[in-house]
Amino acid sequence: METTPSWEQAISEIIAEPGVSMVIGAVDTGKTHFCTLLANAGIRAGIRTAIVDADVGQSEIGAPGTIGMAIVEAPFETMSDLTPNGLYFVGATSPMRHLVECVVGTKKMVDAALAEGGKLVVVDTTGLIDGEIGRKLKTYKADLVRPKYLVGIQKKREVECLLAPFAKSSDILTFKLSASELARRKPVEFRTARRQLKFYNHFHECPGHIVHLDSVSTWNTWLGTGRSLKWQYQKALEDSLGCRVLHAEVTGRGIYAISEQPCNQEKLISAQEYFKSVPVSVVAAEVFTNLLVGLADENGNTLDVGLIQAIDFKERFIFILSPIKTISPVRVIQFGSLRVTREGKELGTVRHDV
Repeated sequence: METTPSWEQAISEIIAEPGVSMVIGAVDTGKTHFCTLLANAGIRAGIRTAIVDADVGQSEIGAPGTIGMAIVEAPFETMSDLTPNGLYFVGATSPMRHLVECVVGTKKMVDAALAEGGKLVVVDTTGLIDGEIGRKLKTYKADLVRPKYLVGIQKKREVECLLAPFAKSSDILTFKLSASELARRKPVEFRTARRQLKFYNHFHECPGHIVHLDSVSTWNTWLGTGRSLKWQYQKALEDSLGCRVLHAEVTGRGIYAISEQPCNQEKLISAQEYFKSVPVSVVAAEVFTNLLVGLADENGNTLDVGLIQAIDFKERFIFILSPIKTISPVRVIQFGSLRVTREGKELGTVRHDV
């Protein structure tokens, strides 16, 4: 693997006193390559080593849209060769609108690596570093994790503003390294195709599972968080919308309904006028088809990733594709924002906060 004297020096210093090492930088600067070199150096030095792959858009450890953690048992060529020992479901392939999930997930996976005895924990991150969002993401991720080493890889001076907040920290040592000369800009089409292949490999041969909605909790959705709307009010809602309502409940923010067909804004205004001061939000049932979901245990620990195929709102069953061997330990369904086919084609994103 190609390296540079400055990279070798940083790796030597980290290996001499191993700890949590977070690597930041823009896309195509060689972050993943550096993480691979560092982890392999740890293995060769006999150090218990783990990798946290927090690059949700180009996930190597686990399916796209997750933060994966792997204990490294032997030298490896690429992170995709590693088997996840832990997963955190984000449900999107971009940190945009998912900053909290990305920060919390990175922290939880670092904690999981340390709990597994990791002495050197290498954290790879997304290439989102620009603007206020990029700065906040990296600043608060580093502040929550408190890595022993914060490694910035840059082509010019683009990460110096991200390292500056920690320059005076007594518990964080920062490195400024030049980007690898072998790092080349990858077209958006290449990244999309790579994610499609990862999704395809995850879903194309996996079995289907039936989950009763009453047996699980739901995260990141209003579905299943309230009490059923009385039938006479649901009938009035249907009349106002001019379409069949498959499900309706009263939540902490008002009425949340799922319609058989998409409803236009005029009909929604009519429904809102009927219910006066109670906010009404309506989503079409189709937004749940091919929706990426996390399948988690009773403590919210992600066990695997699934894909919703259908929901029977009357009988309260949900049909999910997932490689998970058995659905019995699943107690939480974590709703993502990305829709994708089992062949891996991305269909766009949805919002659950409407």
